[in-house]
Amino acid sequence: MNKSLKILLVVVAVAAAAYFVISKQPWSTLKSDLKDFTLKDTAVVTKFFLADKKGNQVTIAKNEQGVWMVNNVYEADMAKVNLILATMREIAVRNPVPEAAYNTVIGILATEGIKAEFYAGDELLKTMYIGSSTPDQTGTFMMIEGSSAPFVTHIQGFVGYLTPRFYPYSIKWKTRKLFDVPMDSIQTVKVTYPGSTGQSFELQNGTAIKLTSEKGAETIADMQFAKYYLSGFTNLYVEGYDEEMKATKADSIRNSVPFCTILLTRKSGKSTRVQLHYKSVGDHTKILYGADGRLLPHDTEKYFAFINDEKEVAYVQQYAFGRLFKTLLDFKMPQGS
Repeated sequence: MNKSLKILLVVVAVAAAAYFVISKQPWSTLKSDLKDFTLKDTAVVTKFFLADKKGNQVTIAKNEQGVWMVNNVYEADMAKVNLILATMREIAVRNPVPEAAYNTVIGILATEGIKAEFYAGDELLKTMYIGSSTPDQTGTFMMIEGSSAPFVTHIQGFVGYLTPRFYPYSIKWKTRKLFDVPMDSIQTVKVTYPGSTGQSFELQNGTAIKLTSEKGAETIADMQFAKYYLSGFTNLYVEGYDEEMKATKADSIRNSVPFCTILLTRKSGKSTRVQLHYKSVGDHTKILYGADGRLLPHDTEKYFAFINDEKEVAYVQQYAFGRLFKTLLDFKMPQGS
């Protein structure tokens, strides 16, 4: 055997051995479809499903009107929907999982991983599992279903990990938008103060604006102020939802006498009812004492809110919603008018 042939056989043997070793590693790059986490055309996505090993799960899907809904019950927060779709469009593999960490990462994905499914109509586009962050919190462990190889993923230019974008809790996906109704779309607004006599009122937004008291008596109103009030039901969002309050406490608050109830009916017939309750001062209350130096009986900056028949407890801010807390007297015509 001549020298050239020996060299050739050695090269072939080394190449074969390298192929064998690489193909047996859990991070094999031979199956490119098992490391392609990206959804290049997220415009076709109509539904996604998220679930964890603790039984938490949520389905976010477009309804027939093209509105994204949470479990077909609540309107979804579009900022979060757009964020997860952008994540799927931009996600990329940063590097394979190091061999020394392979078993640990597989264990985390198996016990703590979040399953994510993305659909276009009834067609399943991709199923993947999202794990925890890398130790430096700049990458995220993920694996595509059917693969034996987890990878570290990231988004170019983003410093952080991606797991929080895939939370399987319905309350986190619920929109914070409460009122975004232009004046021309409002039929009536009824504001009731159960604990105060003579302050409740109703505005009927017809050809002319009609103001009536809680007893149904029509009252002459300052039309400019009435228009200003009706135009205030746009771009109003709750601060957030209480994810930890026990149902018994929430029911207790809901069944107590509210500070104020607002019922808005659109000309389409759809109504939104918000029941607002005082919130006790607490650790996060900024203003604890009144001008007299005494401890305030309740938080003056935030209220509990219950929307329609929903069970979730929301928080609204005085800063945003204070403009709605008007009384019958506020609509009275100025002296000399």
